[in-house]
Amino acid sequence: MASYWTRRDDSSNELLTVKPWDEAIGHGDKPYPDPDGASLPPLKFTPVLKAPLWAGRGIVNLKKLCGYATVGESWEISGVPGDETLVAEGPMQGQSLRQLIETYGADLVGKANFKRFGTEFPLLIKFISADGDLSIQVHPDDAMAWRHGKPFGKTEMWYIIGAEEGATLCSGFSHDLTPEAYDKIMEEGTLPQHLAQHETHVGDCFFIPAGQIHSIGRGNLLIEVQQSSDLTYRVFDFNRRDAQGNLRELHAALAREALTFKARPDYRTHYDDKDDTHITLEQHPEFTTGVMHLTRPFQRDLTAVDSFVVLVAYEGSAEGACDGHAFTLQQGESILLPASARQLTLTPATARFSCIETYV
Repeated sequence: MASYWTRRDDSSNELLTVKPWDEAIGHGDKPYPDPDGASLPPLKFTPVLKAPLWAGRGIVNLKKLCGYATVGESWEISGVPGDETLVAEGPMQGQSLRQLIETYGADLVGKANFKRFGTEFPLLIKFISADGDLSIQVHPDDAMAWRHGKPFGKTEMWYIIGAEEGATLCSGFSHDLTPEAYDKIMEEGTLPQHLAQHETHVGDCFFIPAGQIHSIGRGNLLIEVQQSSDLTYRVFDFNRRDAQGNLRELHAALAREALTFKARPDYRTHYDDKDDTHITLEQHPEFTTGVMHLTRPFQRDLTAVDSFVVLVAYEGSAEGACDGHAFTLQQGESILLPASARQLTLTPATARFSCIETYV
């Protein structure tokens, strides 16, 4: 049975459904899959680099960036409007995730994801490097985001890949609160005293569901996997001022609406860390994450994964092969494997290669 995909009509910009290959001839680069059996290749994207006032040197050193003093965030793979990452190389160079999904649909993102999200890419993948404390903040869940006209809430996960001595972060309240008790704390200005503070080390993992108060502390370098949303409500920002000398905006009412006031007994993700295997970290409707530390060639069967798979490398380098497509992946790089991918092989090119894996 023939497969189908969509493309934009050059004159009307209308989204059309076309048959493979025979009707696609003459409409740009040769599409995938094609009659010769070529599958969609793994895709690298040009990251979007940001330098907020708390930016550090961790991303600059990890990626070996020239011409940058500090970088606070590297948006590795993003479909967020205004901050879309574009394919970095190959026949699809310059295309956004939305354009790719319009063209390749379920072959790129998976059948369930295509049905669930349409042309919206559901995840945002980042490196974060902090030389100062980030604001104390909270993100809305999907229901609240929809009420405010946005497609996604913001549940996220942090995986620490670098931590200076004494580095900490805040995740959750240290004890249960009522909304009324929270209001009193805010009036008194004692909020930081009621947050659960955690010392951080390489390999630490924290799941941050929507509604949970949190703040990344100075001296942390981490990978963040999150829903495709930039909705952040600042609760407290240590009375800092921006480059123009203005106090940064707070979002008191929205934050209170979003917050979950019940504390959790443990905010860390606990896992058995081993080399040369795939370790699942977190599994939720928003995303699944895992980690791999490899010292020898490793094969991963992706046939049961009805989703794109993103690999985020943070240690060493590796040679990869995926359904006949060869690629390299080194620390500071990310790559998207299409949902049509079946077999992945990673061969370390250094003594040890480590990466985070995520999919929906």
